[in-house]
Amino acid sequence: MNALQVLASQLNELYQRASVIDSARQPGKPQDWFESGLFSCHSPDLADYVADAKRNLQRLSNNQPPLSDASRQRLAEHLAAQVNALTRAFSNQQTRSKFQRSAKISREPVKPAVSKKSSAGLYQQLTDYQQFERRLLDMIEQAERYGGNSNANHVLALHARLGRCRKAISDTEQAILQHERNIP
Repeated sequence: MNALQVLASQLNELYQRASVIDSARQPGKPQDWFESGLFSCHSPDLADYVADAKRNLQRLSNNQPPLSDASRQRLAEHLAAQVNALTRAFSNQQTRSKFQRSAKISREPVKPAVSKKSSAGLYQQLTDYQQFERRLLDMIEQAERYGGNSNANHVLALHARLGRCRKAISDTEQAILQHERNIP
C-alpha cells in the first residue's frame, strides 16, 4: 500500500470519528474548529474539515487537472499540515471530553493508579518521543530540501509519522498530568 492509500484510509477513519463527535456536540454557540487559512471551509462540524482534506488527497492522487511537480509538492505539504492539524484536534477533543466527563462524574479524590517508578517511566517515554519528533522534523526538512519534487510520497509519509508521534507526546503528557494530579 502506498502512502496515499494509507492516508486515504486514515482520513476515512477520521471522517467516521468526526461524524460521531459532530453528532454528540454540546448545545451552545457553534464555533469553527480552525481559525487559520489551512482549510477552505469554516464550520462547527469537524467532518467538514476532514472532507476538505479528503478533497485535497483526491486531487493529489488523481492529478486532475494535471499539476506541475511544484504544485504537487505544495499540495502534499498542505495536505500533510491539514492531517497534522486534524490529528491534533482529535487528540485535543478526546482530552477535553475525558476531562469534562470526569469533572461531571465525581469530585472525589482518586487514589494514585501509577507508582512513582512509573512516573519516571512516563517522563523517560516523553523524552524518547520528543527526541523522535526532532529526528522526524530533521528528516522532513532534509527530504524537502534535497529530495526534489519526486519525493512527495516520502514527505507525506514522514508527516503522517510526525502526526502520530505528536499524538503520542500529547497522550504521554496527559498521562503525566493525570499522575501528578493523583499524587497526595
